[in-house]
This record gives sequence, C-alpha cells and structure tokens, in this order.
Amino acid sequence: MDNPRIDSKGQGPTGKENVMRWQVAVGSSQDAAAAVRAGALGLDLQTAPPERVRAICAQVRNQADGIVIDAALPALAGPSALQARLQPLRDAGVDRIAVPLGEGAGAVPLLRLIAAARPEAGQPLLMPVLALPLLAGAPQAGAVDRLEALASLARQQRVRALLIDLETGAPEPGAIWRQRPVGSRLPLLVRDLQAAGIEVGLRVAVRREQIGRLADWAPDFATLVCQERGAHGEPVLDVDRLLERLRDPRTPQCRPALAA
Repeated sequence: MDNPRIDSKGQGPTGKENVMRWQVAVGSSQDAAAAVRAGALGLDLQTAPPERVRAICAQVRNQADGIVIDAALPALAGPSALQARLQPLRDAGVDRIAVPLGEGAGAVPLLRLIAAARPEAGQPLLMPVLALPLLAGAPQAGAVDRLEALASLARQQRVRALLIDLETGAPEPGAIWRQRPVGSRLPLLVRDLQAAGIEVGLRVAVRREQIGRLADWAPDFATLVCQERGAHGEPVLDVDRLLERLRDPRTPQCRPALAA
C-alpha cells in the first residue's frame, strides 16, 4: 500500500514520476465488482453496515489481488463513540478505516486518538478524514484555515495516512477547483503532508476534463465519488464512464489489465 512520495517537481525519491492510485466509492457488491473489473486499485465502502463490508471484502479478495479496501465510518459524536464503531469492522477484512473528524470540538482529541492507535499485524489502519465543507458551492469562512490546522496537527502526531474529503456539500463535480484560495493552497498542503511521510488521498467527484487537474495535485490516491443517480435518486456507478476516466492518458497508474 506504500506509494513513492513526491518532491516539489512531482517526482519520487528515485526521480520517477509519482503514480497515483485510483479508488472508487461504492456501496454494494455489484458496484465493487464493476469497479475492480474496470481497473480500480482501491475501494471506498461508503458507511456500509459491517455485514455488508465483510461480504464485499470476501468477494473482492476472491476477484483480484492487491485491492486496497477502505471502510468509511459515519460522522462521530467524539472519541467516546469511536471504539463502539470500530469493533465490528476490525475483522471484516478492510485495510483501513476512514474516520471523519467532523466540525465540532471533538475533532482534535479524535485526531490524537487516531494517531496514538497503532494497529496490530493484520488489523486495519485508522485514517482520519478532513472535510472541506462547501456552502452554496464555496468553502465556509475559515474552512481552509481549519483544514490546514488539522493537517498540521496530523503531521505533528505522525499519522500514517490521511484523506481529504472535497465532496461535503459540493453542488456539482469539480466545484472545488473553481474556489480560491482552495485551488492554490490545497496542492501545497498535499505536498507538505507527503513530505512528512504521510500517504495523502483526496475524495472528489470530477468530470473527465478535470481529471488532468486532479492528477497535477499528485495525491497518493484519489477516490472517485459517483455523481450519477438512478430513478429513485440513489447513486449509480456508471462503469463505462469510469473506464473512460481510468483510460485517460493523463492519469497513469499501475493497475491490472482492464477486463473485456
């Protein structure tokens, strides 16, 4: 699961171009199977119940090797609620558990608790999720400052991996790149975290024409959030669109051969 870190020129310690791992946010076994067939190297199981997480993990492990599976927890009231939520997922077969820090006063103690947790062999890694909430398509006042402050604390606490969620309240795919100072400050934040040895991921929905811009940010992994909706408003994974994105020449990654 380790990826080469990048320097200010977008290159790893050996001088090779940084390679980003593409993941897909899924909520069902059907979507998970489709994403793996399409060539995704990781899955983000969106707040699924533990029994569904366990079933999807078993299915994916039988389908392909080397797929990174994250399970996302719902928003927590604070550190006291974390342990109760974690236990059912510890043996479900995931590689990491994404823990949202939230917007309240519990964010800092929750981050400290996550950083202090050192999983035993075979146990999933806890990964804090820092959200950049959008209000009417723009970051809320002070949201970028708060994100940077939490990221600074994550560096001090030496967390191993961190996910930045750019989809909270986003009105449409790619809205985040039209915001300033987000467009200039977040890429620098990603690189600062990577320079500290932290694996950095972005959760975002993008249109095809925006993928090259996301690749320029050079996170270690990027989770595509589905924007298509079914007849009843539920998210629907469009495999053809996913294939188009993964095959874009501007988004190289080491991935298995795409299935026919």
